[in-house]
Amino acid sequence: RRLCLFDVPKAPLGRDINGLQIVDWGTHDADVLPCSWPATLIDEVHARHAPSPFRRCDWVMRGATPERDLRGHLLDRIAHKTAIAEDLLAREPWDLFMTAFGDSHCVGHQCWHLHDPTHPRHDPALVAAIGDPVRDVYQALDGALGRLLRHAGPETTVIVLLSHGMAAHNDATYLLDDVLRRLTARPASWQRRVLDRTRRAWQTLPLSFTERFRTIAQRVDRAPDAADRSRRSCFAVPTNANCAGIRLNVVGREPTGILQPGPATDDFCARLIRELHELVDPASGRPLVKEVLRAAELFPGEHASELPDLLVRWHRDGPITGAASDRIGEIRRDDQSTRRTGDHRPEGFFFARGPGINPGLRSAPVHAEDFAPTIAALLGVELADVDGRSFAHST
Repeated sequence: RRLCLFDVPKAPLGRDINGLQIVDWGTHDADVLPCSWPATLIDEVHARHAPSPFRRCDWVMRGATPERDLRGHLLDRIAHKTAIAEDLLAREPWDLFMTAFGDSHCVGHQCWHLHDPTHPRHDPALVAAIGDPVRDVYQALDGALGRLLRHAGPETTVIVLLSHGMAAHNDATYLLDDVLRRLTARPASWQRRVLDRTRRAWQTLPLSFTERFRTIAQRVDRAPDAADRSRRSCFAVPTNANCAGIRLNVVGREPTGILQPGPATDDFCARLIRELHELVDPASGRPLVKEVLRAAELFPGEHASELPDLLVRWHRDGPITGAASDRIGEIRRDDQSTRRTGDHRPEGFFFARGPGINPGLRSAPVHAEDFAPTIAALLGVELADVDGRSFAHST
């Protein structure tokens, strides 16, 4: 089967793919610099079309007119990506063509406060001046989809997936590491303070500069903070999800472990979970933590030790202004204006069209893991040992 994969998120570069692949030309928060298979393809795309105008939405939002700038960058990126996709589609009759637009994701995270009039940071004057970036981006994506559908033709089976919803961003993940420091009486080391200041300073530089020196940008963003973590019993780790992750500094597993495995770690966890449940929002008094889950119980297996040890789910039904408890006092951060105003909601939707697909609504939902076996079934390929099930021939 001949495949063309263009900016499929989190799909690593395959150097033996039967076809073409472009990785991270313009995905949401790209992981690597743009690359391709064959290796010369990305240079050809840049010469014929254009490089992506930016790599990280969060960094665009550090400017003087962030919403206006992001809207312009996203509309520009959609136009370029559509042209590149049309170019790739026209090269040959692919058995599978996959592409993804991360622009709705970016604008939902960063500009939800302009789209949602009930959001605490909603600014009617700014909306009157620049419009609704969320609406504008969705309209541009609708036009892009129309162009790609015309290239595909009526005899091609097409699946369009909108992977999740978006709503106001209400969680305390941005405060978690500060909370853990107070709960364990471990203030930030001087190395960590310098690293944090360096990251913030880099993100305030002009986008034209940071995009020109992307490799340095990646190093600044991902700079190690091992010296800081080595002194702590636990620390927050990224999860890219609606819950926050906590990693325990266990002897024998971490480079400089502090907690002895067994009863000592179990007792520490039990106390930490109790103290997390005591957290409230200082303005409203509402509890912050909905539940704390142990990842090993949720996701057992040989790689369980690579996950965060604890997952913190927040009450997300209202704005969170800080964190407070008898144990930590009160923590408020004055940089909330830089935080994302929109965040994921669990349910999305999809639609499909093509030969043998009758118009109408499905009677039952499908799961994200069902799409891979469905696509494989449409190609006449069977996937072994997968969690999902094909819905290609179901009603």
